[in-house]
Amino acid sequence: MTAVEPLDLTDRTRAAQAKARILREALPWITRWAGRTLVVKYGGSANAGDTLTAAFAADVALLHSVGLRVVVVHGGGPQISALAERLGLPARFIQGRRVTDSETLAVVKMILLGQINPQLVGMVTDAGAPAVGVAGTDAGLVLARPCDPALGLVGDVAAVDPRVLSTLLDDGAVPIVATVARGVDGGEYNVNADAVAGAVAVALGADKLIQLTNVPGLYTDFGTADSALVSEIGVDRLRGMLAAGELATGMVPKVRSIVEALDGGVGQAHLLDGRVEHALLLEIFTDEGIGTMVTGQQSHDGRCATATSEVARIASDEPRRFTDQTP
Repeated sequence: MTAVEPLDLTDRTRAAQAKARILREALPWITRWAGRTLVVKYGGSANAGDTLTAAFAADVALLHSVGLRVVVVHGGGPQISALAERLGLPARFIQGRRVTDSETLAVVKMILLGQINPQLVGMVTDAGAPAVGVAGTDAGLVLARPCDPALGLVGDVAAVDPRVLSTLLDDGAVPIVATVARGVDGGEYNVNADAVAGAVAVALGADKLIQLTNVPGLYTDFGTADSALVSEIGVDRLRGMLAAGELATGMVPKVRSIVEALDGGVGQAHLLDGRVEHALLLEIFTDEGIGTMVTGQQSHDGRCATATSEVARIASDEPRRFTDQTP
């Protein structure tokens, strides 16, 4: 046989071939997730500048363009702290939760409703997906229950009525949710965005919940020489780590949200580093992913599975609601 001489490819051709390989790897995942519902919590700590925010917005627009139903729930802790400091308001926390008086709540609303939400709505829209800003107070979306009186105007999620989100999704929009909620007493409350994202995912019957943060994912033996990133973990093991106090303080509300979401029927959850450009696409549309995937008891859809094993969801006429049964 005559030996075939290797082609002398240009850099441009090699780059094009690399893109083709990426598309080939992504196509089965795109096909699998088209039509599915994804709730993404975009944390303030993941928002490290306009470049990363623009990359996140582009990812959301791409997910929308290939058929995913995407809801974004955002926080804004660092930005709230920065404005409060400029205004001379002390930042106080109890077990990681911000003590919120009326002045602090005004700052929370300025940042979440007046800055971050319209910024994300504009950037996602500019990237090609019709985004709509929604507050937890809109259309009874999030109902809050006052929690520890020492925290002031801080609430826990009591219930989620997803009808406004379902309507927007059915109309082809991307809802961007700010986490100020109406209380059962008629007041307004600052509610943890991790908790809202998990409750929204349950209420919508979402297939995925993604928590974007400022670390690469979940670690074993965090902070020690033996620390290693966990690529995939079951919800029962994660529940055990939470109960045993094995998690860093900042990770606790995220993990609690994930456990409650999977217990409520959400198919999978992910912890990703939002500081990595296109983290969403890398996690959803590649075989290996880049963060930590959390699977439920009924999930068999691992990192490198080639066919989905999830039971198809059948939407009923009456929308699901998340209601916290805690007395």
